[in-house]
Amino acid sequence: MDQVERDNWQRVLEALEAAGDRESGFYRRAQAICNGEPDPLLEQERQDQEKREQSA
Repeated sequence: MDQVERDNWQRVLEALEAAGDRESGFYRRAQAICNGEPDPLLEQERQDQEKREQSA
């Protein structure tokens, strides 16, 4: 992820906080990305793919 994308997530995080929305998936995703943590959506997709591969 490049700096432009991180900056965009920071703006999303700030807008959601200003709106009082701290429960949505977008907020949790923005917060994780801005804190340097793995993107929870991509992490879930990776786990789902591993489960599919194990089931095959």
